Amino acid sequence: MITARKAAKLGKAYLESLVHPLPLWVHLWITNRCNLTCDYCYVVDNHSKDPSLEKVQSWIAHSDALGAAIVAFMGGEPLLRKDLTEIVSSADQRNLMTYLTTNGKLLTPKRLEELAQAGLDILEISIDGYGQTRKSGKTLDGKETLIDWLEDTHRKYGMRFKIHQVLSPETVEETPNLLELVRNRRIPISFGIVYQADKTVKFNPKEKEKMEQALRLLIESKRKGLPIINPLRYFQDAGFSLEHPYRINCDIGKYMIQVSTNGKVYVCSKLKEESGINFLDINKDYFKSDQHKSKELLERCSYNCLSACAYTTNYFREKPLSFISAMRKG
Repeated sequence: MITARKAAKLGKAYLESLVHPLPLWVHLWITNRCNLTCDYCYVVDNHSKDPSLEKVQSWIAHSDALGAAIVAFMGGEPLLRKDLTEIVSSADQRNLMTYLTTNGKLLTPKRLEELAQAGLDILEISIDGYGQTRKSGKTLDGKETLIDWLEDTHRKYGMRFKIHQVLSPETVEETPNLLELVRNRRIPISFGIVYQADKTVKFNPKEKEKMEQALRLLIESKRKGLPIINPLRYFQDAGFSLEHPYRINCDIGKYMIQVSTNGKVYVCSKLKEESGINFLDINKDYFKSDQHKSKELLERCSYNCLSACAYTTNYFREKPLSFISAMRKG
């Protein structure tokens, strides 16, 4: 549940960020292991060792010291960690808003209850299809049992949840089915167009047509009032990027920081580049003086990276009323 103290902490951090940059949100990669092998995913290393609980807790404490308000736990699949509730609780005790992304395959009513009691505020379920989806194992398999569990947990504990679909030529065939689920059960949903790491990669004509149709459907659905978290402009810009080189605004290194499983600061998680800098070694001056070199990064980063996370966090920071509206949906 998002408490008054957490909301106040977020408000304070936002007001301070108007004076100088600070990491409003911190993304912590707590595992690179995953129980699925989706074709488009680049964060899977089932032979890697997870950072210890103590190490993750030190990152959480440092996030708090830097002035962060939101901590997101990323993977891989975070639910593979048996100490996940302890990790969430560590952030909750510091009144940090907690966010977790999972494919949902390892969730049970008991696990959901444990996470809610530990202080998880927002649970994002990454689902690419209501039914079977090519090249992605993230599906509801035509059942809504998981949604029932999530709604029950929300009623009991106030833990919010949303679903998220990665938009690729293979998954957009399921987009209408997910929108129907959203329409029937009023579930908040977000979307992110698949990241093209190679600047030379382009969709072929048939794939491009499928993506364009999906984006038109999402624009129409957003305008009709479906609880879609992304700003309308995201889908419009995504459509533009199918035809033209396009570079988004991004808060990485100034208002958002990402930490890899070895404790190094990510230059950008999409580029899979680490800066070589230990997260625990940076201080507030890192953001105030742009030691991340964010401007240089944006000049060389990939065109057509429509990272929903990077896009939406920047949009919400610049338009805080939109963030409040999105939180109501969630």
